[in-house]
Amino acid sequence: MDVWFDSGSTHQGVLVERDDLDRPADLYLEGSDQYRGWFNSSITTSVAVTGKAPYKGILSHGFTLDGEGRKMSKSLGNVMVPSKIMKQLGADILRLWVASTDYSGDVRVSDNILKQVAEVYRKIRNTFRFLLGNLHDFEPAKDKVDEANLEEVDRYMLIRLQETIRKVRKAYDEYEYSTIYHTINNFCTVDLSSFYLDFAKDILYIENADNHRRRSIQTVYYEMIVSLTKLMSPILSHTTEEAYQYIPGVEEDSVQLTDMPEPRAVEQEATIKEKWEQFMEVREDVLKALEEARADKIIGKSLEAKVTIVPKDESTMDLLESMQYLHQYLIVSEVKLAQSNDLAKSYDRVSVAVEKHDGEKCQRCWVSSHTVGKDVQHPDLCERCAGIVG
Repeated sequence: MDVWFDSGSTHQGVLVERDDLDRPADLYLEGSDQYRGWFNSSITTSVAVTGKAPYKGILSHGFTLDGEGRKMSKSLGNVMVPSKIMKQLGADILRLWVASTDYSGDVRVSDNILKQVAEVYRKIRNTFRFLLGNLHDFEPAKDKVDEANLEEVDRYMLIRLQETIRKVRKAYDEYEYSTIYHTINNFCTVDLSSFYLDFAKDILYIENADNHRRRSIQTVYYEMIVSLTKLMSPILSHTTEEAYQYIPGVEEDSVQLTDMPEPRAVEQEATIKEKWEQFMEVREDVLKALEEARADKIIGKSLEAKVTIVPKDESTMDLLESMQYLHQYLIVSEVKLAQSNDLAKSYDRVSVAVEKHDGEKCQRCWVSSHTVGKDVQHPDLCERCAGIVG
């Protein structure tokens, strides 16, 4: 008999003899050397008995090589033992590395590669921590804001979340795990850490607990942490389980008992998306100007800056004029819009002039303002903070 006959006939013992499984299997998973081995012997024996393949699909992967692309062997001393990696870095980082690879070919692994994956893991974990930390006083049943009443920027971030869910769900269905890795990393780094989580601090930390803008942000944070833990639970099993235990108001005892989030439409999605994508392009120009001003020692931190923006067309001017909290979205102390400015430097969408704000720094919100000291009871605070504290 062929040497592969016993393993090739396992579909009879596994898929037929067991009551909880059906033939054909959804998937056979093995290395790329099994096309002439197990995959071949399985289909041969199954067709002989039933006339059909024992599987609906097969997925094959390459082999693990060292960082220089060499086969691992004891003689070369380049073998990386998974159990040792788990003791050093934890199982989730090893699992995340697997998800990050293009497994269709041979994959490389080294201490440096795992170190890079560990940085991505830390970014995802810190995102979870930040979201949870800012939900400490949020009770979904009582504090959740209806979608129609969410602030526009929060609805835009809700749209970005739905796009992320849609892309990740599709990647799971197609076994494209590296797409999941890059999509979640990009969402946490670009959409959240660099923008949404950053500017929102001035609202979450400063405003009254029940302020509408604060509850609006928390509502979206809540949906984000619930969705992200569910999306990543097949890969970061331990981390998502730990995070899930701190999410307020969830019904299931474990994230592993939940279903994947379903993407949904957000009210006025097309209009809001177009508007905020246009703003994000303007923001890129302002960030470049702030970075150059920082390099030229004009400012230190961005909150020391007063920014003058000169739009290059009417539509951009209309867009910026419609935004009430521009200085918060750009994390500067003051923003002025102008038709022209001799000091403004030209960028892609707008021209920008950056100068150091000549007001005093509020000791509570760190924004520079000419209103600091006007309240005699709170001489170190700006007018906004003095009113909130009062």
